[in-house]
Amino acid sequence: MKKQVLIRLAILFMGSVAASPGAAAGPVFVSSESPHFIFHYVKDSAAGREMAAIAANRERAYAAISAALGEAPGGRIDITFYPDRGSTPSGFGEGSTSGDSISAVYFDFSPCYEKISYGHELAHALSFRLLGGRHSVPLLAEGMAEYLDQSGRDLHEWLSYKSRILGYQSRFSVENADLAYGNDLSSLSYTKAGSFVKFLVEAAGWKKFMELYAATRELGRLHPDERLERFGEKFKEIYGRPLENAEAGWNKAAAPFQAKDLPRLPAPDEAEVRKLFSSQDAAVIKSDAQAFSLTYDRIGRKRIRYFDGNLKFYMEKLLETQVNEIYDLGVKNGRRALVRATRRFKDLTTRKIAYYVEKLEDGWKIQNEEWR
Repeated sequence: MKKQVLIRLAILFMGSVAASPGAAAGPVFVSSESPHFIFHYVKDSAAGREMAAIAANRERAYAAISAALGEAPGGRIDITFYPDRGSTPSGFGEGSTSGDSISAVYFDFSPCYEKISYGHELAHALSFRLLGGRHSVPLLAEGMAEYLDQSGRDLHEWLSYKSRILGYQSRFSVENADLAYGNDLSSLSYTKAGSFVKFLVEAAGWKKFMELYAATRELGRLHPDERLERFGEKFKEIYGRPLENAEAGWNKAAAPFQAKDLPRLPAPDEAEVRKLFSSQDAAVIKSDAQAFSLTYDRIGRKRIRYFDGNLKFYMEKLLETQVNEIYDLGVKNGRRALVRATRRFKDLTTRKIAYYVEKLEDGWKIQNEEWR
């Protein structure tokens, strides 16, 4: 459950904009129904073409999630599939849930998130209904949604992979940052939460987990000094043992994956990622700032500092790029990877930079970067 949006109002708004004289036409949505869902989608989009498979997958997910959490009251759940990220209410394309209504981007290519992890937002919608509103702290809310996302991933395995790729410590514990939504949530937070919930559910079952989920819903509002202490108290009340003991069991469950090789991208994707950086170097040689800009995600580059008026200056300094390592980070919108690169500049400096790249509707693009 990322940034929440009001799905029904957004649909009405887009319809009114499309109908207004002189307004730019937005996507026109049609609807269809299945036993538990009302689907809204653009007729000639990927979602429109694949609606039969979408409905079948969501109905299977509904049955699996309801079996875990309990049958939720209420009518059909609204799901709106946007044809591209720019048309979503947020403009950034994240899947989101507002109450029990779901917003998602459905791309034409595979893998894309909504073709693989279609249970994540549905788990949020059903837990919202079951508890009559407010979700729990992100450690439990996002962890539950990750565990029920229907992707088939082993979340202990992915926690081991991502923690090593991203440079986090190999011993995991519940931290203050895991218990409130905000800027402290990291690239590892969702996978960490999913692994923790997997351990709790498989060690002691859904009943105790849902008790903890309900009992800790308000903790995110507390001051950070109180938050973790109160979580530990609630945990001990319900599970009958200290949180530290559970953390030891969790780490033991995840430990066997620490020795496994880190995942690689499929060879064609790795070749495309390397080509992406070669294209940047070629653009630098030609002094083509537009070509260089097109290697970045049009949304993500808003957060890259040298797009703010000094892109040409940056290009004049860059000499060449060496791609050192490429790691598979799973699927965000499309397949995502971390690229560790070394860049040489004309002032004779050499910088190591980590790039997050993602396969999007217009191909592989750079979304973010971390300079070292």
